[in-house]
Amino acid sequence: MTSTGEINLLIRSEDPVALAGLEAIVDKDVAMTIVCPPGDGADDRRCRPNTREEPAAQPHVIILGEPPSKRFICENVQEILSTYGRATSRPKTLVVSQNDDDDVIVAALRVGVNGYLSRIGSPEELLHSIRIVAKGGAAFSPTIAARFSRYFSTMLSIPELTGFADLTARELEILELLADGLGNQQIARRLFLAEKTVRNYVTRIFAKLEVHDRASAAVRARDAGFGGQPEMLLGEHV
Repeated sequence: MTSTGEINLLIRSEDPVALAGLEAIVDKDVAMTIVCPPGDGADDRRCRPNTREEPAAQPHVIILGEPPSKRFICENVQEILSTYGRATSRPKTLVVSQNDDDDVIVAALRVGVNGYLSRIGSPEELLHSIRIVAKGGAAFSPTIAARFSRYFSTMLSIPELTGFADLTARELEILELLADGLGNQQIARRLFLAEKTVRNYVTRIFAKLEVHDRASAAVRARDAGFGGQPEMLLGEHV
């Protein structure tokens, strides 16, 4: 960031709707300027043009909008490292995506992104996150932050329990609800997932915990500190 607090942004997205939406939000903040990639002139995006008199401004934050895959995220981060080096002055990276699957988020963290936002609640949330990342901090959506906080606290508190260390953050989240007595349909509604997806998660949880039914999984989960008041588990086997 400059001494005046201005932030240069580079937005990358293969989704024109997502690109336009992100640009519209950033335009609301006078301290943020969208810049073009190195070597590019003015194109169809609203970015500061590059001229011989004014070379391309280096971005402070690069936003990856609605990346179509883990590979897109990894390739872009590698390109950023190649273009700007590994110095502390290289741009920070913020992913904005509706895809909050654990494997995608973990892959993004492993390659070094500085933030991951899903289901943005308001333009202010995005702008605030950009400022945090530009200053060297980390920014995550509340649901993602809560999920990983629960995951890591669980790993610290029950390392001796076979199977729990193999559960992903999403599986731990579902196990928590299962321990509270929720059925697959209720869990699906709570987490905005398809019921079939929940069934697949529950099956994987059974395999990792080496149990064969919901009651056994719930007992193990409650013994490990999951769930609230015990409830009857009726009707569903998986």
